[in-house]
Amino acid sequence: MPAAPDADPVSPAGASGRRPAATRADVARLAGVSTAVVSYVVNDGPRPVAAATAARVREAMDLLGYVPNASARALRRGTTELLGLVVADPLNPYFTEYTAELVKAADRAGKRLLVVDSYHDERIESALVDDLVSRQVDGLLFAGSLTRLDRYPALRAAGIPSVLIDCPGPVPGRRTVGTDAAGAAELLVDHLVEHGRRRIGLVVGEGGFGDPDPREQGWRRALRAAGLPDGPIVRVPWNAEGGYAGGSALLASDPDVDAVFASNDQQGIGLLRALHERGVCVPEDVAVVSFDGTRESEFCWPPLTVARQPLQRLARAAIELLGEPERGRGTHRRFAAELVRRSSCGCTPDQIPATRVDVITRAHRRSA
Repeated sequence: MPAAPDADPVSPAGASGRRPAATRADVARLAGVSTAVVSYVVNDGPRPVAAATAARVREAMDLLGYVPNASARALRRGTTELLGLVVADPLNPYFTEYTAELVKAADRAGKRLLVVDSYHDERIESALVDDLVSRQVDGLLFAGSLTRLDRYPALRAAGIPSVLIDCPGPVPGRRTVGTDAAGAAELLVDHLVEHGRRRIGLVVGEGGFGDPDPREQGWRRALRAAGLPDGPIVRVPWNAEGGYAGGSALLASDPDVDAVFASNDQQGIGLLRALHERGVCVPEDVAVVSFDGTRESEFCWPPLTVARQPLQRLARAAIELLGEPERGRGTHRRFAAELVRRSSCGCTPDQIPATRVDVITRAHRRSA
């Protein structure tokens, strides 16, 4: 018989004093069943186990602190039920929110997500990919990276499917998912034109998807459709510091600018600070809009009008794409962004739908 659950046996060789890990045989002896029955309970099959017997096995597992060997189960099933996610820019709140949705989507598919950060460093990313391949993940997702598969022969050799999850357009031979960034830019610029803005600038990141980036393409198309000339454009890093520098550069180069489209929320937030510090009123003097729709865009001042990416739908499509066959022409899933009106563009309170925060605030005021 195994030692009583509350016993404190001395570990072999007097090492750490920790109790040796319980085995399936230990559980079977304590529960008075065979090891096969323990396996059926742990794996929920393939044979049924009487409810009372299953309860006795689970109680024995709890008493002994038995943890099933996930690696062994994976070998038997031919799947680890693990997915890898490589995030190139983990400091961007957009990818933080996207990761949260991917975790939920993976869970609904019966998978767990291993998240690693590469910080746009190819050497780090290569090592991370090799590590995830060695863990036999069932699929790999790449966020904020246009990774070339020929850089990772181990990934190819293992036959592990991969998806680029932040692509506004297709990539030959790759599974990709993304928001229609050009369409989102047009949506935002059209909205600024409706507010009577005529000199609309662009703050855009460097090294985006394509040359020019789809957000720049959409910005230009919308201006031309409205009969307006191209506004001033600055190319800066994809972060708040870049937006801050871009705002300063725009004001210095074109004092007549009356609206700015920032290519992501972080740039938009940095841009707002640059305008505030220079005494520019938003939106009275300069209207500001941005692309992404993260939570931070709602809590800066003034709250940013955005083209919000449908992260829940994007995440669900990314997980589903891992199960689709790879095609030479590529497989792309594209989604439209949603225009979210807030006060940075010039919308008045009656034009802005109430948010959950607004409702809570009003309820608090009534109860005070």
